[in-house]
Amino acid sequence: MPASYERKGPDALQKLFLYLIIFDWIILIYLIVSIKDMSFQHGAMTSVAVAAFNLILVNLCFRRARRAEDGYQIYPVIIGALLSFVLIAYYFFF
Repeated sequence: MPASYERKGPDALQKLFLYLIIFDWIILIYLIVSIKDMSFQHGAMTSVAVAAFNLILVNLCFRRARRAEDGYQIYPVIIGALLSFVLIAYYFFF
């Protein structure tokens, strides 16, 4: 029988993941404030970069939540991804 492992606080990967979620929300807030002042080329590149970042973050979130049973992390990531796609649609269509 293996010895039980007692974790002392959150691990470094967990902290990094939470900082990535906060960084995602900071980027989204910045884009909401400044997207009207961007040129089309700059806005298009920014939109693609934010969409790629959110897809990677959602993929990491689902893997992490399934493995460590940290399901509470899914909600801010999914809401952020949906907000970014709404923001991209607004930028390109309106």
